[in-house]
Amino acid sequence: MAIRSILTNYTGSGGGAAALRLAVQMAQKYDAHLTGAVWQPQNPLRRRAGAIFTREIDRILDQAEAEFVEERRAAFTAAVTEAGLLDRSDFRVLSGKGDSITEAARGHDILTMGGAAEGNAGGDFAVRPDVVALRSGRPVVIVPASYQKPAILETALLAWDGKRAAARALADAMHILGTKEKVTVLGIGEGLPPDYAADVLRLMALHGIEAELLIRPAAGAGIGPTILDACTETGAGLLIMGAYEHSKFSEDLLGGVTRDILEQAQLPVLMSH
Repeated sequence: MAIRSILTNYTGSGGGAAALRLAVQMAQKYDAHLTGAVWQPQNPLRRRAGAIFTREIDRILDQAEAEFVEERRAAFTAAVTEAGLLDRSDFRVLSGKGDSITEAARGHDILTMGGAAEGNAGGDFAVRPDVVALRSGRPVVIVPASYQKPAILETALLAWDGKRAAARALADAMHILGTKEKVTVLGIGEGLPPDYAADVLRLMALHGIEAELLIRPAAGAGIGPTILDACTETGAGLLIMGAYEHSKFSEDLLGGVTRDILEQAQLPVLMSH
């Protein structure tokens, strides 16, 4: 599926700013429409003590919330104007009352956003990027705050374990992979069969994607670090993987590949579920 509509969750700094930079680059590359969104939950002061607020306190909070939105709207507008995208961009304010990033993502081909802490000082579960990938039905590109590339790197690595989430990620990323100069399919484990991932490599070839298979044993540190080491080894500019093949509860409780990648990745990661 071609990418024609991109949503970016713009928080104004850190990973949110990096996610906007990548979204702008993607919109230019794929000739896509770009929507910026700022998620603004109800101020916690209103939730806790709104009933006793005076009109003056309400006015001060209203002004602060409006300034929060307008600062981000202005920065988004400046970024798309500089990139020549003003005529195919728009900006949305999501209130958090039945108008979440997860729901907004369903109306777009792909979403970019920063890491778990970006724009989520209150710890709201619904705006964590892994949760958005899990619930939205859309691929999410999670961008670390350190991402500063002036252009999209035309290399990618697909973490392949043959399971449903990885297959979903491959399907969601097929158009992106078709534009890459170098694609690596990574398998991890001991004693994998000689024809491991042969069907996947054939499918990708039918889509015009020449991919190389890389097999690595799981490092002592675990599968997540092994994947990230392979990204460094191959010079990958994008990691593509399925999110939460095991239950999210068990990964949160015991640790898992998705969580390791979210915490440690220094490159953009496309996750699907």
